[in-house]
Amino acid sequence: MLHGHAQVTLSTNMHYAKIEALRRAALNYQSEYGSNYFEDLYRVHHSLGCAFEKEGIRVIAYLTPVKEKEVLLIAKECNLSLKERIYEVLACFRDRMHVTAFNFVLIPPPLDETEESWAGFPVLVRLVDRGDPKITTCDIGSMELYASSVISSDPWEVACLLRESLQI
Repeated sequence: MLHGHAQVTLSTNMHYAKIEALRRAALNYQSEYGSNYFEDLYRVHHSLGCAFEKEGIRVIAYLTPVKEKEVLLIAKECNLSLKERIYEVLACFRDRMHVTAFNFVLIPPPLDETEESWAGFPVLVRLVDRGDPKITTCDIGSMELYASSVISSDPWEVACLLRESLQI
């Protein structure tokens, strides 16, 4: 990694493809099962010991991570509690998991009215370990781009470290 950077993006008319796919999948899930996708996602992870809630923010050590140590935060809104949980998770990454480079994304529902439904779509935060920035090889490969994520971290270990760090 030659340098760190931060990016902020906004789009018009439609969200980015993967977020739009998630929105549609959540609506289809609601239609088919009569239950909120994000509520059920949390419940499944919680029942397996990979999720907990702190001050209204749901914290999930994701069972199907896209990259190492993926953590998903689910909130009703962007508020102080969400900001504090983000800080705590990043501090856990740094201090307990020895993460030296990470990716972070904040995915809110649209800021303005839209034609399509965003009913039940929460504010999402996703964080992953990018790997050691001192290693000059690329931190993603063809397997991850075209087939399946290659993950060596254990979600239960990630959940345990998060729980301890966030004092749950």
